Amino acid sequence: MLSLLSKSFENIQNWMKSIRENASAGVSRMLLGNKCDIETKRKVSKETGEKLAKDHGIRFFETSAKSSINVEESFLALARDILQQSSKKPGPGQQVKITSSTEKKSSKCVLL
Repeated sequence: MLSLLSKSFENIQNWMKSIRENASAGVSRMLLGNKCDIETKRKVSKETGEKLAKDHGIRFFETSAKSSINVEESFLALARDILQQSSKKPGPGQQVKITSSTEKKSSKCVLL
């Protein structure tokens, strides 16, 4: 999330690099430009936010927590992305191998 009132968008490259290096493969990402309700102090245009998101292959939403603009919509979109990602068939290296033990374990019961 970046503030549309500051140049925090300049940190996007570092944030994306950090996500690539530290997050699980296929993690859902989205860029939110917050404080879109304060047009007079805006430093980041909608077009700039959209271009940044497109460059990284992610969605972009302009939001305002104060005015409740696109807050629910962005969370629902992210939840849908996560649900869609989790319903995909696991690829190589992502499968969990479940095996059963063929050893018969003996147990003793002692009553006193």
